[in-house]
Amino acid sequence: LTILLLYLLLTVGYGIATPVLEAPDEHHHYFAATQISACRCLLTIDEANQLARQEAAQPPLYYIIGAILIAPVPTSATLPDFLWFNPYVQLGDASTPDNNNAFVHTPAEAWPWQGDVLGVHLLRLFSTALGAVTLLAIWQSGRLLFPQHPERALIATALVAFLPQFNFLHASVSNDPLVIMFASLALWQLIHLWLHQPTRSRLLWLGITVGLAMLAKTAGLLLLIFCGGWLLLLAL
Repeated sequence: LTILLLYLLLTVGYGIATPVLEAPDEHHHYFAATQISACRCLLTIDEANQLARQEAAQPPLYYIIGAILIAPVPTSATLPDFLWFNPYVQLGDASTPDNNNAFVHTPAEAWPWQGDVLGVHLLRLFSTALGAVTLLAIWQSGRLLFPQHPERALIATALVAFLPQFNFLHASVSNDPLVIMFASLALWQLIHLWLHQPTRSRLLWLGITVGLAMLAKTAGLLLLIFCGGWLLLLAL
């Protein structure tokens, strides 16, 4: 519980401190969700769509959930008036310490959050919650592997919970936290199948988890291959 609470404090802090839409590809992920919310339809790949861009080709589960979460908020499917691209941005260039922000930011992003600013922070909190489920899955996996050493499960959980990149990623709008959560849940289930006699219900839940991972991101296909290989080894 202490690890989870500290994780939540740190990650929510990252989400508050990071300017709106400045996490990697965050604006593409966010506008994929807002466009689904606006049209109530799945996205198609369109060269004219420079807001969602490549995320329009991603599996839609994260964006559908995000669209539902921000539905009560008056968001825009287009770039808000208060936010515009920084023409002098030098992203990825370590030799230029200035102009690291992709957007020009205004006081409109300050508390109390409204409109698209509120929408971004709601989806960031959703990512943070997904990370908490990932940590619970890691803890449960550790308890299965080391039933006589519960401290090892706590160490494994803390190791992930306090990785700065884990906190930063789970404080951003992205479909990565969703596929990471499903992968962690799948690994927990595989460990259980390895240690105990497989049952149809366990295999069914594993199939559902892997299926949802593939709907979260194309990388979920790798989880299908991994789980299939694991089950094949168990059957030998």
